[in-house]
Amino acid sequence: MADRPSRLCHPLLLIDRQHRPGTALFADSFAAGVYGSIVAAGLLAAVREAHMSAIGSAVSLLSTMAVFWLAHVWSQITGERIYRGRRFTSELALAIARSEWPLVEAAFGPTVMLLLGWAGLFTDHVALTVALAICVVQLLGWGFVVGRRAYSRWYYGALSAVANGLLGFALVVLETNVLH
Repeated sequence: MADRPSRLCHPLLLIDRQHRPGTALFADSFAAGVYGSIVAAGLLAAVREAHMSAIGSAVSLLSTMAVFWLAHVWSQITGERIYRGRRFTSELALAIARSEWPLVEAAFGPTVMLLLGWAGLFTDHVALTVALAICVVQLLGWGFVVGRRAYSRWYYGALSAVANGLLGFALVVLETNVLH
């Protein structure tokens, strides 16, 4: 089972640009999801501190994630072309775009909470706080998956969740301080 890619996060089969053509590539998708969770948490921490409205926060979050996604796709395409000397193809662009899409998906849960705040079910502050908490839970979840996959024991999964959650939290604090 350790050699087979997990389908816990993203079911798309991609072309493995680093090894053999035709093999499944999931590492980029997982990395994009983790990165998206960190970026979303950092942005939400900053807009929460700035007392931004729930709808303004949702728009900022989704637009930021979309811009980061486009930047990641473009830089991966450029890197592929430089490293491998490839010509641009729509197949390559689509495969890379799919592998980076979890970066945007990481913002969906928090955005739903922000939209519920905009709809009046919660105050803006509560919606922002819970949206940020969703990002933290995502980071803890990623840490748990890492520990569980790497060590095949629940105990190590829990330890990994705490360690990766603290690292993610530290990155969010750094990102928030850079934004201010």
